[in-house]
Amino acid sequence: MNIIDATESEIRARMDRCAFEINAIMQNQASEGGVDKLLKHLNNYQRAAAQFEILQKVKDQISTSPPTEEEPDED
Repeated sequence: MNIIDATESEIRARMDRCAFEINAIMQNQASEGGVDKLLKHLNNYQRAAAQFEILQKVKDQISTSPPTEEEPDED
């Protein structure tokens, strides 16, 4: 697995955790500190979504750029 795929997987997992927490808060809206918790998880989700979008742009740039040849080591 390359670094982009691993990073994409990590970001998706963060988004999934945030979505789970947001849904849990929505199911139990009367809980103490619910507003603060919801805002925290919304912020974390937004940050992860922005990171995912940037990663997709990087991924697109890499896939559209011509491959570079590595120079051999001159030992």
